[in-house]
Amino acid sequence: MKQLLLTLLAVAVTATTGAVQAQNPAPTKGHRVGLIDMAHVFQNYKKFEELRSGLQAEIEKSDAEAKVMVDRLKKMQAEIKKFDAGSPEYEQREKQLLDLKGEFDAFRAATQRRLARRESETFKVIYTDVTKAVKLYAEYAHFDHVMRFNRKGIEEIKNPQEAVQTMNKTFIYTSSENDITDVVLQYLNKPYAPGAPATKTKSTTALPAGRTRQQ
Repeated sequence: MKQLLLTLLAVAVTATTGAVQAQNPAPTKGHRVGLIDMAHVFQNYKKFEELRSGLQAEIEKSDAEAKVMVDRLKKMQAEIKKFDAGSPEYEQREKQLLDLKGEFDAFRAATQRRLARRESETFKVIYTDVTKAVKLYAEYAHFDHVMRFNRKGIEEIKNPQEAVQTMNKTFIYTSSENDITDVVLQYLNKPYAPGAPATKTKSTTALPAGRTRQQ
């Protein structure tokens, strides 16, 4: 009988403890979520501006070369009209015209592939730079996650489609302390500041300034 009472008492204590724990669960470690406006960073990163300028210069050079070839094609098309179809002179110029057109088509296709590849490489370089800086700062400031967001308010939007996208964004409100856009951009542009070393591709491991370390 005594053993039975002890067993019932143990069951009652266990049930009570479980109910109390359910009402007051053990505290869990919170997650700090940082936010970054990637579009703003890309648009204002000096290195991206330099790479885009180089790409634009290459596009302009290719356009100039293409224009020379187009002018030659137009000139040959005008000249071929001076000869009777089927004549030796006509056939000779027709062959030259077709050869030049084939050369132009090949040049244009190769140029498009080269420029597309260079543009893709540019975005990869910039994205890698930004994500490395984000990781560095997130570890420094103890952010567990960093998510993309658009820091523009609806009052800044004029395009209807962009306005709809803004109204559908994930974060309706966020504390400015969680927005790491400016500090990451400041860190990325540090090599481009007046008086900085001339080698702009050299990376640095120094923690970015602008925020106190969170303990």
